[in-house]
Amino acid sequence: MFKSKKEEQILLLEMAIFGVLSLFLFLIEAYFFLWRPYVENSNPQQHYFGFSLIFFAMITCMLFFFRKSLLLLNLEMEKRLAMQKEHLGQLNRTCEGILRALNYALDYRDHETWGHSARVVGYAVAIGRAMGLRNEELTQLAWGGLLHDIGKIGIPDAILFKAAPLDIKEWEIIKRHPVVGHEIVNQIDFLQGTTEIVLYHHEHYNGNGYPHALKGEEIPLAARIFAVADALDAMTSNRPYRPARSLDEALAEITRLSGEQFCPRVVKALLSIGKDKLKAIQDQVSKTGSIGAFGEELACFHLV
Repeated sequence: MFKSKKEEQILLLEMAIFGVLSLFLFLIEAYFFLWRPYVENSNPQQHYFGFSLIFFAMITCMLFFFRKSLLLLNLEMEKRLAMQKEHLGQLNRTCEGILRALNYALDYRDHETWGHSARVVGYAVAIGRAMGLRNEELTQLAWGGLLHDIGKIGIPDAILFKAAPLDIKEWEIIKRHPVVGHEIVNQIDFLQGTTEIVLYHHEHYNGNGYPHALKGEEIPLAARIFAVADALDAMTSNRPYRPARSLDEALAEITRLSGEQFCPRVVKALLSIGKDKLKAIQDQVSKTGSIGAFGEELACFHLV
């Protein structure tokens, strides 16, 4: 691998020298051992040794020329790959910036949004890994998780922060937020793979969820995973209308609702993770407010 402009220039110079030398030897050979003997009608056998020597030198120069050409081509490919990698990195940072901007917009209304989203992403990705999801699927799960409540931007504060239980009309307004969120996220091309999570994360396995009352396997797997992760964090977080439950109580409740509200396969994967790892995710977000510290779970988060 060539690391400097000077090395590239030396390679170009060497290639030019061997190319010119090959051409020069070819012209000498053609003149002295082909054209001149033909014109003078001399015996070609007396030129055999000289012809062979120059021919060998010419072939050697041509081989060096082609070798240098291949090295230069390889250098150009390396440069293009490096540029492509840099551009992809810039694109990822731009996409992440857009994602964070959307989340911060919601966080200005509900200051718990970022912490809730970060914990849910940690749970969801851990469940996804336990279920054998590919890195690409985990990435979409993570981005969808961070934006799952973006539709709450369209919910009035009086309903969103109401301490008392919501009435029927208020619930109908709250139930619109997945559709609103889907409409927002659907406008951004690189987030197309996350729209199912945003739209269907409140669907129930038995068909009693919203907004489309999907049932069982009709609900995309990513949305089923996210529904469990979202519920786990909701149960273990303080709400204006109730105190937080313990992790043991939340896991027991999710287990009880397996096959009704939640997908049994996803619940099984959640229980296989273990309370210690789930508690570690909670503690990490509480300490740093960041999803970047989950290491293993978030190592795959690249958009392109």
